[in-house]
Amino acid sequence: MTNEANDARLFAPAEPIEVRGWKAELRNDELADISFNGIPVLRAIRSVVRDQDWNTLAPTVHRTASRDSENGTTVLLDIDFEGYGSRYTGELAIHLAADSLKVTFDGVAPADFRSNRIGLVVLHRPDDAGRAVAIGSPGGDSTPSNFPTNISPHQPFLDIASMEWERDGTRFALGFSGDVFETEDQRNWTDASFKTYSTPLSKPFPVNVAAGSRVHQSVLLTAVGSAADAADPGRATAAGPLKVTVLDDVAAQVPGLSVSSGSGSVADITGLDSLVLEVQAGTSADAAVRDGIRQAGELGVPLDVRLIVASAEQIAGLLELLPLENVVRLAVFDAASHVTEPPLWAGLKAEAEQRGFAGTLLAGARSHFTELNRNADRLPAESPALAYSITPQMHATEVPHIVETLPIQRLTALNALRISDGRPLHVGPVTLKARFNAVSTSGSLGDDESFNDPLQNEPFTAAWLLGSVAALSVPGVETVSYFEMSGPRGISDFEGLTPAGELLAALAPLRGADVLAIDGSVPGLALYPVRDGVETVVFAANLTPKPLAAVVLLPGGEDAAGELTLDLEPWTHTIRRVASQWAAA
Repeated sequence: MTNEANDARLFAPAEPIEVRGWKAELRNDELADISFNGIPVLRAIRSVVRDQDWNTLAPTVHRTASRDSENGTTVLLDIDFEGYGSRYTGELAIHLAADSLKVTFDGVAPADFRSNRIGLVVLHRPDDAGRAVAIGSPGGDSTPSNFPTNISPHQPFLDIASMEWERDGTRFALGFSGDVFETEDQRNWTDASFKTYSTPLSKPFPVNVAAGSRVHQSVLLTAVGSAADAADPGRATAAGPLKVTVLDDVAAQVPGLSVSSGSGSVADITGLDSLVLEVQAGTSADAAVRDGIRQAGELGVPLDVRLIVASAEQIAGLLELLPLENVVRLAVFDAASHVTEPPLWAGLKAEAEQRGFAGTLLAGARSHFTELNRNADRLPAESPALAYSITPQMHATEVPHIVETLPIQRLTALNALRISDGRPLHVGPVTLKARFNAVSTSGSLGDDESFNDPLQNEPFTAAWLLGSVAALSVPGVETVSYFEMSGPRGISDFEGLTPAGELLAALAPLRGADVLAIDGSVPGLALYPVRDGVETVVFAANLTPKPLAAVVLLPGGEDAAGELTLDLEPWTHTIRRVASQWAAA
């Protein structure tokens, strides 16, 4: 992907839609940030097509039309879906009236393919957590419930024909047609949403989709009892730069930061906790271990080793390859389930004791928080620490979705600490795209190229990295691993450190330093103030496609306060050192 294509992704147009009380943005095929009379209602409604391995076919809108009538406004989209050797076409109709919004999807397969899901999905807002909702079944029954507060490991709502809830004095309802729907908690994958979708997972998948076969679905959103003067929470009311206050209170400590072993040379970076080395039993294990040992030696850091095996019998052979005296942590995961299965834990523990391993043994999931959450009762209670990985693009690749995962990353850490009963966490690898397909039904984990994101070397990735470090700086999170040392998923290339690598190089030496608490927030601003001796290092990033101005109020002792003015270009970050008298260095 060229820089021009990256810019098209980073600065993707969003067409505002305002009809009577409804307000939303049309982002390619997605009707996003839906509100009614200033009241936030839904994160989005969109159509999706997913192949037999749950890969999402990329949507391209090639024609848009709009027409007004006395009954409202209708927007029509012609969409082509393509990717992973499959194609699909569809028409999306969005009709907005005085108190209703209806989205209809008509899809047709131009050729045979195998699919796990085709149709409309509704993304509910993450701040609906805990909200009361009535779930209507296809038979007409209504069951009172609540959106889950803790991240739900399994579908909280099943057999859905309708949903009703109240927000800010307005009653909202959703009606579904064309299939039976259910809801999953997408926060498991760090998506900032609950998702209501069809077809139920209780039905067999994948299915053969014959050429010419059609899907027709619709979602009807209605509003009753509007609060016409409700303020739009996303609209700033104060003129001039927005302000946020740094408190003289400690919120957390900077976690140990590390990277994964990658192809190529080692970057000039100090202060890293370790080098994460994933070793899978097989013919390439020797080469992977040799490369990891070399890179760790050049960095002067120990190895954090994650073994991937099909059986406990393979553990001993992999340990024979490793210099255990230079391994600080050791974990084992099943190659199929991606979690630490009980027999594997027993095998790892026995082999480690036999070899006198002095480091820490880890258990958990090498994939997403999802697998950690769903297998919490099966994980070894004696494990001194837990691990899981993060990627922001399990379901969506659009930049707004990637940014919105940041606060949910913190939520996964808090939920993982609940599962671990306070045992420390080692989060990562954290990568822009997944390292493998953890939900493949065909047995294929995917190819390396599909896991590379062209945004890796962009300043955006550094800004996103800062937001992630800030989100995961939670008491109990001991280390976080980001990206790879080099290569297309790396923090360095042939020119040296990438912007994300430069930021990691600035953060890594601050391990264990106090992260100061913040009062208030500025939309789109990631702020990470760290006390470093007699100075405070203020890391800040603009996570929006527009210039951002903000004033940071700093504690200057008992009676005084200083101000730090930030002017950030889109998707950029800055590092400012402030002395004890709070004068900018």
